[in-house]
Amino acid sequence: MSTAATPRATTTAHKRGHWVTLAAWATLMVLTVLSWQLAGEGHAGMGTEASTVTLFVLAFGKVLIVGYIFMDLRWAPRALHVAFSLWCAAICAGLVVLYGL
Repeated sequence: MSTAATPRATTTAHKRGHWVTLAAWATLMVLTVLSWQLAGEGHAGMGTEASTVTLFVLAFGKVLIVGYIFMDLRWAPRALHVAFSLWCAAICAGLVVLYGL
């Protein structure tokens, strides 16, 4: 007797994975457009410093999405989730602090 998953169960999980990937891709595109708007000539009505800090936060939001969805960290152990999130937050905060100096 085979221990492989039934074709229907595999197909359902596979389709769900496509929707997650599509949602992640769409979110990345929206964040990219927002980044372009903020980096444009008018800084979207914000000051230069505020728009730059917002760009850093958007960029690391994109890093989190790529890490969790496209690099499959969502299936990794909990400790790796926490370590990756803390690393992103620390580097983003460090860049914001260095930018302010």
